[in-house]
Amino acid sequence: MVLTASETRKQARESLKGKWGTVVLITLIYLAYSFIVGLLSSIPFLGTIIFIASIVIDIPILYGFMMAMIKLKRGENVGYFDFFKDGFANFKRAWCVTGRMLLKMIAPIIVIIVALVVLLVTLVASVATAIAFGNSDAIITAIFGAGALAIIAFIVIIAAYVWLFIKSLTYGLCTYIAIDNQNMSATDSVNQSKTLMYGYKGRLFCLFLSFIGWWFLAAILSLIPFIGWIATLAASLLLVPYMQFASIIFYENRAGIDSSATVAEGTVSSDNIEENKTTAKEIKEQSGSQDVKAEIVDIPNLDQDKDE
Repeated sequence: MVLTASETRKQARESLKGKWGTVVLITLIYLAYSFIVGLLSSIPFLGTIIFIASIVIDIPILYGFMMAMIKLKRGENVGYFDFFKDGFANFKRAWCVTGRMLLKMIAPIIVIIVALVVLLVTLVASVATAIAFGNSDAIITAIFGAGALAIIAFIVIIAAYVWLFIKSLTYGLCTYIAIDNQNMSATDSVNQSKTLMYGYKGRLFCLFLSFIGWWFLAAILSLIPFIGWIATLAASLLLVPYMQFASIIFYENRAGIDSSATVAEGTVSSDNIEENKTTAKEIKEQSGSQDVKAEIVDIPNLDQDKDE
């Protein structure tokens, strides 16, 4: 059964019951890390080095954060700083998946860069021409020519960004697939995402769009003097894990993983540890993360989904 955006959000809220404290603290640590790195990057000279280093490690840390959210959603015990450890443990894999995804999106990226360069060169050339000739006719001609090319370049940039966004939806599940299938290559993870998202990019877009009201409310609250930053932080701490859980449920629904196997409680206690081990094993078997199963198979009604 294909879940609607409303049903996906509802399942996300149900999965978050009993886990809010853990997910909020992990999200707070992740956001604090991002804030500190951004603050240090503003330091002269040293900031440049920190900025470059952050680019290198941010991708694995984000990978670890998504891994932590998957574990929490499935009822596994997760430490508050485990996403750092998991991220660095999968440093190469995180970059391989991201690199393969970027290669698939290289065409619209190149179009955007070329259009921006053309726009910049056109503006500079028009100004230089106007200054060189110094008469009104030359200035008007230069401005008109630059304006026409600027409009064309702007339209091309907008179209390329739309193209890039569609591509990002196509490969939006590759990280989840890579996390669940440790023996699957980065290329196969990206290709599998394309297969799962065939005919479902609009549904994923609608899911993301359904959160816009909450972000709009957060933006309004952020304008309140003194307490605006508190409202912004609170909204981020609640909405980031909420959207992550909804995305995971969307992925599990497309991959044919039984989301009902998720443990209701947030952490694994000593009383039900054996039951949770069994549940985790069942989930891994369904998602294909066992050594004997290196790729997602038995996706239900995939051909039927394509027709739809």
